[in-house]
Amino acid sequence: AALANTPRFHPPPADSPEASVKVTPTMPRLPTGASAQQARLFHMMQAMSNSRAGYLRRSGPALEKETLLGLVLRLGLPAEHPSVTSTFSNAASKTKKDVSNGIEGLRRQLELYQNKCNELVKQLVIAGEDSRKNVIQWFIDALLVNVNAGASRPDRTKVSSPELLLNLSVVLLKLCEPFFNDTKKSLLIDPGFVSSPENHGGIYDLTGNDHLPRLGSNVTNSAVYQPKNSFIPLCFFFCSRSLALSIIPDANFYDMIVYQARRTAWTIQRQNGDIRSDPNLNRYLGIQYAKEIHLQNRAYVTDILKFYDMAAGFLMRIDKDQLITMPEHIVNDFCDVLNFASEQTPKMMAGIDFGNSFRLSVKLLSQDYAGLVRNYNLRAKLGDVLHDIFLPDSANNRSDVPASVTCDPLAGGQPYLTSDKLSQETLAPSLLLLYGEVEHTGFYDKNSHRTKIAELLKFLWDSPEHKPAFRRITEDKASFIKFANGIVNEMNHQFASVMERLPAIRTVQLQMANPQQWAALSEEERETITSRHEENEQHVKRDLPLCNSIMKMLGFLNTDKDIRDMFLLDEMRSRLANMLLHVLTKLVGSRGLDLKVDNPETYNFRPKEMLQDLCIIFSSFADADEFQKECARSGYYTTDLMSKAVKTCRKLGLLVGESMELFDLLATKVEDASKMMESDEDLYEDAPDEFLDELMCTFMIDPVILPTSGKIVDRQTITQHLLNDSTDPFNRKELSVGDIVPAVELKEKMEVWLEEKRAARNQSS
Repeated sequence: AALANTPRFHPPPADSPEASVKVTPTMPRLPTGASAQQARLFHMMQAMSNSRAGYLRRSGPALEKETLLGLVLRLGLPAEHPSVTSTFSNAASKTKKDVSNGIEGLRRQLELYQNKCNELVKQLVIAGEDSRKNVIQWFIDALLVNVNAGASRPDRTKVSSPELLLNLSVVLLKLCEPFFNDTKKSLLIDPGFVSSPENHGGIYDLTGNDHLPRLGSNVTNSAVYQPKNSFIPLCFFFCSRSLALSIIPDANFYDMIVYQARRTAWTIQRQNGDIRSDPNLNRYLGIQYAKEIHLQNRAYVTDILKFYDMAAGFLMRIDKDQLITMPEHIVNDFCDVLNFASEQTPKMMAGIDFGNSFRLSVKLLSQDYAGLVRNYNLRAKLGDVLHDIFLPDSANNRSDVPASVTCDPLAGGQPYLTSDKLSQETLAPSLLLLYGEVEHTGFYDKNSHRTKIAELLKFLWDSPEHKPAFRRITEDKASFIKFANGIVNEMNHQFASVMERLPAIRTVQLQMANPQQWAALSEEERETITSRHEENEQHVKRDLPLCNSIMKMLGFLNTDKDIRDMFLLDEMRSRLANMLLHVLTKLVGSRGLDLKVDNPETYNFRPKEMLQDLCIIFSSFADADEFQKECARSGYYTTDLMSKAVKTCRKLGLLVGESMELFDLLATKVEDASKMMESDEDLYEDAPDEFLDELMCTFMIDPVILPTSGKIVDRQTITQHLLNDSTDPFNRKELSVGDIVPAVELKEKMEVWLEEKRAARNQSS
């Protein structure tokens, strides 16, 4: 207790004059007569301490240099620590066993030290009320002065070292341990804590530069906080904040270092260099292994995973009014931790119950909560969690995450995706909605999200438990059309880009495979070609998996008549036909099947499989007269294209039996429709102006009146326009498909005129 009450236990209060006093440390001098080894060690310790930089008396650096708990918790094993640098010197030359032994040895040192820290803090907490209050105030100060430690590049003159933040999270996890292993105690977590400034000390303020976003909007501190136990909610929320400032940025930094190490090794190998002696690679690997001391520590990782599943359970049980007040970072961090574990430490997930994590992800993605969680990046992450953690490995060729993680032990070991009731009722429509929403996540991220969503949808489609939900999807016409329009747009854009880049990739591959031709180029030319080649490879590897998944998705969705009828609506029919024919042109008409690249599987380039999927989709519309007419109208259609596609499918055995017969029948019907349209084209030449679309100047098939402008256009023209623009094209007033009015009298007049013209033509012939 005396220790907790010493003057140096806390940094100065935020509003005190002392808080803004700047400290400029005096640089120690190298002792006279120091050896070269001592000099290196001296300079290394200077670099570690960052002692040249000044800092404010109330700041992260001051916390760890001038408070007692800061001085205790600041120690650790950063990459620059002498023990670490000596253990991982020349890291690229070490065997896996040497690296593993080195990490384990350093990990034992760190664990021993952290256990002592845990014991000290525990003794301070139980020493008495005053001592506990002082420790809690130190926690508050530590979290407040390090509010920006989660930034990608935090200012080290303002925030504490990663080592202190790591040890703080370890200490708080240990304080939480009794209740994340005890469901009854976890029920004492009171959501009102974040709405009580008196208790959280400003950590969860709603205003100011450092305020933390909440899940909902327009949140106030109106809730009355009367907890049954005040220490449990305090530990929970402080721990969640501490993890946001330590493990989350640490994991992101680790991912970046691993990427840099792999890319550096790949570049060296490509240039026939020496991997073992490369200083950059050795530096990256040394940092990577230093991070693995704690990021792959089973005890630490397990505690974090248990904490976040408990957090998911807490968020599941509170009502909507309470949920909107929760800090957004808790859900965001929950997603990041689970996805990091699935990629970097999947085996450590075995034996942990992730039921709460699954149910929270499904709940927050459901349409009932779509209006609450409006952060599209966060919603996309929830979809990634369902895919990366809970999609059985047989559905996505993933084997690293233990099968036990994906299955519910309370449902006989069945996958959560098929056994959970809320999932059965809501997940299919939720994923269709999410597919459109991830458009807002950014150009480079949306493809990955959509590929995963498509794989989830395929798994659900094959599960009888989800069939009723898929049938209900057709009841929401507007949402389905938004989804369908999105995948058509995506396929048109992405596939065209892929088919332009693949030949360029092949050209460079042939250049590089010819040593004489490659050596004849200047170094500058080789660098330019290599840079462009790598860019093309990145685009194809990102875009082609999505193209493949879209074809698969269209294939299985259109096996259902009700869903197929949705694709045949006026809004979608023409767009679908044009997209399918566009892809067919690239695969068959442009000899796409003959395109060769080295290692095609690395690009997910499987043209025969895609052609098979494409022709199966075509065959599902063999009896749809309007679809056949749309194909015939398409600018991509030629008789030779369909004929060649039929012959190719037969030759390669891509379609057999009924599917082959239906595709052949469709090609014949489209050709007949094309001939009929060609014969009618001549009749349209002298059509009255009132029969022409006022926007496209083409003969209308189904004229409609736009009530906002009084103009008459073809239904297909306006429905396609409204997919991307909800205004009247003539005056920009708001307009929806439900507003347009059929021009019944004009249509009857047109039909009479056309029949008369056809009769006259037939008599003359």
